[in-house]
Amino acid sequence: KGEVYVSAQKKERDGPKEFALPPANQTMRRVYAYLLQQRHISREVLNAFAQKGLIYESRELSRDQTKEYHNAVFVGFDEHGVARHAHKRGLYTQGKSYRGNIEGSDPQCSFHWTGTSDRLYVFEAPIDALSHATLQELEGWKWDGYRLSLGGTSHVALTAFLKRHPEIRRVNLYMDNDLGGLKNARRIKAMLREDPCFKHIRVGINPPRTGKDYNEKLQRTRQQMQDRQQPCRPKEAAVSI
Repeated sequence: KGEVYVSAQKKERDGPKEFALPPANQTMRRVYAYLLQQRHISREVLNAFAQKGLIYESRELSRDQTKEYHNAVFVGFDEHGVARHAHKRGLYTQGKSYRGNIEGSDPQCSFHWTGTSDRLYVFEAPIDALSHATLQELEGWKWDGYRLSLGGTSHVALTAFLKRHPEIRRVNLYMDNDLGGLKNARRIKAMLREDPCFKHIRVGINPPRTGKDYNEKLQRTRQQMQDRQQPCRPKEAAVSI
């Protein structure tokens, strides 16, 4: 207990850690391989986010400088174009990969895409935001709506985003299709309805019809498309000699 108390005292004395993005790798080869091949994100969607600096690959060394780590970094900018938030996800396929927000991240500036319509699509995680954009592209729709990752279940990023974008008239909550996700979506919908600042906004709850989240739905959709494209194998007749 004494060690924990001293550690907490030191943390309080030092204050919150200043936010800083991890150093970027020279290429994004691992990020593209992970998101394209394992998560089945569209290359066009990934290119669009990468070109705006919203996604990149980090290259970090362990404290003893003996190991090198690569992560997919999902960056959140403020209204002035300054990075204030970042979520890291490990790119290693073996074992449990790391994921979490960088220390000092501002929860009001979570990962998002600035759209051109008056709709905002809200997700729990960045990969789900990319997956939904990919699904819209596959269906022939323009994915021109605003997109926001809450980085979990907190509504802090959402209320801050809506205040920065008064042009938004429709919010679609694309939470996970499980008890926690559905419960949180209903809670956020009630919160927006009760707040006088957001009474003009129509709110919809749209969990994926298949799969736990929108990336699972995307992967199933890709598999169904692949199955339909494969020619049917002719049945081989039995031959007796």
